[in-house]
Amino acid sequence: MDFLDGLFDQAPTPLMVIDRDLRYLAANRNYGETVGINCADMIGQMLFDVFPAPPEQQAPVRQAFAATFAGTVARVDAIPYNIGGTTRWWTASHSPVRDAAGTVIALMQHTQDVTAQITAERMLRTVSEESDHRVRNILAKVGAMARGTAREAGTVGDFLRTFEPRIAAMGRAHDLLVRGGWERLGLGELVASELEPYAGRGDARIRVEGDNVLLSSRNAQAMGLALHELATNAAKYGALGVPEGRLAVEWHRRSEDGGLDFRWTESGVTPPPVRRQGFGSMIIDRILPAETGGKVVRDLTPTGLDCRVVIP
Repeated sequence: MDFLDGLFDQAPTPLMVIDRDLRYLAANRNYGETVGINCADMIGQMLFDVFPAPPEQQAPVRQAFAATFAGTVARVDAIPYNIGGTTRWWTASHSPVRDAAGTVIALMQHTQDVTAQITAERMLRTVSEESDHRVRNILAKVGAMARGTAREAGTVGDFLRTFEPRIAAMGRAHDLLVRGGWERLGLGELVASELEPYAGRGDARIRVEGDNVLLSSRNAQAMGLALHELATNAAKYGALGVPEGRLAVEWHRRSEDGGLDFRWTESGVTPPPVRRQGFGSMIIDRILPAETGGKVVRDLTPTGLDCRVVIP
């Protein structure tokens, strides 16, 4: 018997035995360490006196106890218990303990901490729901972009030549966000990504200066599309389309409210051409402010273009 008592006490999982009045008859060392109570102090006490719980939380446990005292093995999956000020989740299995005549006189409970599993399942549901929301949001934006591009395209070829680069700009912002954990994206990375096709023509034509400003995923996607349109327009009509052209891209964090003050300045274009007002202009002037809650001001200057973006 001493040998069996030793096995019970040294079992690597929490074990306890209660009688029909739900009073502790025994508890092993692992059980005491898990709940943070000396096993000797629990003996003779009623389980729900040691671990108070509201009736709705007691109900499934009492139901399992009743089934076990009726002679069956019963299980309770993922029940929350506050132990030591921290709520953890437990799965408990209950086996009947019989006397020599076969009468059930007690039950033995084996518990398993499943907090990590519950947390992982909840995280998976959250990620799945968030992923579904993001996919729907992206598809809605792609649809709106396709309609806007189609309205100003004369042919299918015109549509593809404009639409595909816009989708690519969305893809670049998305890729940078994914690599950064989706939460934040540095504006410098976004600017460098959109200017990369033009920087090879000579860095002297392009000057980029800015603080380490992080954008939310929503703001980063909107800003990425606007930067693509600004760069495309500059290549077609402005500073990136002529040898004398110069482009300065500057931004800083506003001291008064911590927001973003961004400036895109083109020069060296004389006289500056009248730029076509199409869906690309709508992305810059209307969609960007709507998505970010900010303000955009674009002005043609005697030598180029000045575009200022303010995001709270």
